[in-house]
Amino acid sequence: MGTPNRLATKVIKPFAGVLNRARLGFPRSVFQGVGGLGDDLMATMILHELKKRGVRNLVMSTHHPGLFQNNSDVDRILFHPRPRLNRWLKWGLPLTTLSYATYDPARDADQMPNEHILIKLSRLACISGLVELRPYLFLTHEELAAGRLVENQVVIQTSGLSAAHSMRNKDWYPQRFQEVCSGLRADSSVIQIGSPGDPKLEGALDMRGKTTYRESAAILANSLVFIGLVGFLMHLARAVDCRSVIIYGGREKPTQTGYVANRNLYSPVCCAPCWLRNSCDFDRKCMDMITTEQVLAAATEQISHYGAGLEVQTAEL
Repeated sequence: MGTPNRLATKVIKPFAGVLNRARLGFPRSVFQGVGGLGDDLMATMILHELKKRGVRNLVMSTHHPGLFQNNSDVDRILFHPRPRLNRWLKWGLPLTTLSYATYDPARDADQMPNEHILIKLSRLACISGLVELRPYLFLTHEELAAGRLVENQVVIQTSGLSAAHSMRNKDWYPQRFQEVCSGLRADSSVIQIGSPGDPKLEGALDMRGKTTYRESAAILANSLVFIGLVGFLMHLARAVDCRSVIIYGGREKPTQTGYVANRNLYSPVCCAPCWLRNSCDFDRKCMDMITTEQVLAAATEQISHYGAGLEVQTAEL
């Protein structure tokens, strides 16, 4: 059965390709991420910069269409919930995969980028000139209103280990997150978002596993500050202009993946940045060096800037 199926595919695929390109208006390029929420969200920057340059018929292939809802920078979303149909819909299209690193399973490490990952993605999309290094997500007025849960809300994420590609070297310590939560509660209302299995914060409004990513975005958009880790929620907070305190440790540099509007707590130990996912020969000294007091001080500083426009890093390509 395998051989006839392969023959049928070889015959059908070219015709399907013509049909798919025609259906989308013969786009110059169709962009796709590598599957993660954060990766697809960062693609919004590419679409925004291309649209500013007058490029039309921008198509995004994604498993997360909600990230692009209400976004006028993208003309068409390519997605079907049935995997086979979703694959057929992409046959013959001029796909550009927005990927910034390759994974080495032997070392359990990602390739270290030599520039900010958003710059690297911009080069893949053949963008030149001045670019703004930030993603975008657009909420409706109703979504924004629903995201205001309490007065003076502050959001904390305690772990990223439930991510599709979990990395122990990105995680901080649950007890220290609890100390941060307790320290903030005198003047703020703490909301915890993330996955159901994330370590629970006592005294916080528990929204773990209870929100969609758009609902999480609305909560962030209404918050004084987000305190968390490198990952999707860091990118989501920046996409809705929420200031953040990001606990980096030493796996990667903020200049490689972060945003200048954030307070990025990085430990420049001798082995950093290593880009290792889980193993560490130094007992994660880079994470241990970041104290509760440092995080609380950074959060207080960020809260003091609430209401002011966020700084935007630019680059000339």
